[in-house]
Amino acid sequence: MINKISLLLSDGIGVKLNSSDDEKAVYAYAIEVLLSLFVNLMLLLCVAHIVNKKWELLIFIIFFSGLRTYAGGYHAKTHIECIALSMLGFVTCALCGVYLRAYGEIVLIFGLLFSLFMVFKLAPVESENKPLSKSERKKYKMISRASVVALSFAVIILYVLRVKTDYIYVTAAASMVVESVSLLKK
Repeated sequence: MINKISLLLSDGIGVKLNSSDDEKAVYAYAIEVLLSLFVNLMLLLCVAHIVNKKWELLIFIIFFSGLRTYAGGYHAKTHIECIALSMLGFVTCALCGVYLRAYGEIVLIFGLLFSLFMVFKLAPVESENKPLSKSERKKYKMISRASVVALSFAVIILYVLRVKTDYIYVTAAASMVVESVSLLKK
């Protein structure tokens, strides 16, 4: 469905701009990515609203996406799979914040050590849609390592402020773990 809408819109744009077929293909891909992201975010917002976990969604997006942007990881083959995995990841992380609160320090230590290890060992992970050159690999490796360290410090700050932040550090650490597991894509 998203693919069909993207093709339809890219054809319309291509006609208006007198674009080549290659340019239309680029438009279609860009539109498909944006539409998929929009649908995914809207569905995540709906779920977060229904389960009253809006702050947890914000934390999930910041910590999962903050790490994923340069570390990479598993990419779903279909939009449905992507949406389902995003929902599963968010709900899992939000539930960790609820049910693992009593074990918060263990989640914090395990989560950060696991994420640091995985990112330093495996990142960046390429996808077939985004192959990396040697220089890009080097750049993404440095940025993903800096990101995991910075995000780890942010989780520690949330831990220190846990009484004021309602123990949301558990959701943050779990979000980093979920992204780190996706580095094992094969």
